Amino acid sequence: MKKLISGLLVLSALAIQAPVVHAEVESSKQTQNNETNLQQRIDLNTATVEQLISLPGVGQSKAKAIIQYREEVGPFLEVAQLTQVKGIGEKMLSKIENHVRVK
Repeated sequence: MKKLISGLLVLSALAIQAPVVHAEVESSKQTQNNETNLQQRIDLNTATVEQLISLPGVGQSKAKAIIQYREEVGPFLEVAQLTQVKGIGEKMLSKIENHVRVK
C-alpha cells in the first residue's frame, strides 16, 4: 500500500510539472518564430519595387511612391511613417505593417 501511495505521489508530481515544461518549450518556440518573422520582413529603407509589390495592397504606383518618398525625405525612422506617403493611409498601413520593418 505504501508503494502504491508513493508511486502515485511521484506520478502526481510529474504530472504537475509537465505543463510547466511544455509552456517553457512553447514560449521558446514562439520567441524563435517572432525573431524569424522579424528577419523575413521587408526593410522599407532598402526594399526594391519588386519587394514592395509583394506586400498586400501595394501595386507598382504605391511601391514607386514609397521609394520616391524615401529618396526625397530620407530613410524611414518607423513603419508608421508610411502614412506620409501619398496613397497610404491607416487602413493600408494596418494591412502591411506586419510585413515590413525599419532597420
